[in-house]
Amino acid sequence: MSMKISDFSVQTEITPELDALYDECQEKLYDFNQTRPSEKIKRKAMLKEIIGTIDDTTIIPPFRCDLGVNISFGQGGFCNYGLTILDIAPVTIGSNVLIGPNVQICGASHPALASERTLPIACGEPITIGDNSWIGGGAIVLGGVTIGENTVIGAGSIVTKNIPDNVIAVGNPCRVIKQLPDGKTAKEYGESRLNENQ
Repeated sequence: MSMKISDFSVQTEITPELDALYDECQEKLYDFNQTRPSEKIKRKAMLKEIIGTIDDTTIIPPFRCDLGVNISFGQGGFCNYGLTILDIAPVTIGSNVLIGPNVQICGASHPALASERTLPIACGEPITIGDNSWIGGGAIVLGGVTIGENTVIGAGSIVTKNIPDNVIAVGNPCRVIKQLPDGKTAKEYGESRLNENQ
């Protein structure tokens, strides 16, 4: 736990401009979260106005974030109901990532010392989630964490430290319980078997 503002890599003064950016994002999120299930094309267009970088990732409402501009998604991927991303710090989510319902990705935090916590400074640490990972429902990912590629985070886990590639990790605090055989995707398995047969 960080004690002082100076312990954080991201320190942003809370100004009228930051408040305005937050309010603008919340207005757009309100509209996104009121869309009808059949309005899939409309949802994707709206997400491109909310999120810094997003292409064809599907996010099912309701969805919440702070600013939106500090969030980046790779190609593909699916985020289920109730995703919350606190993006005072950058949040980078790779390609083909699956995120279960009610997941919290918390790039924002506060100093432990009350004398520092009451100052008008928003603090946080970046979060990175690698390609082809799966974050189980109800998991919480805290600031400063990197989750490796092809990794599975069990439902309800609280991720407080980095998790490597190609593992299953669960619990509070989240810890590795199993090594996965490799990071090949289904497509890569098919290609490797095709090459073996040539």
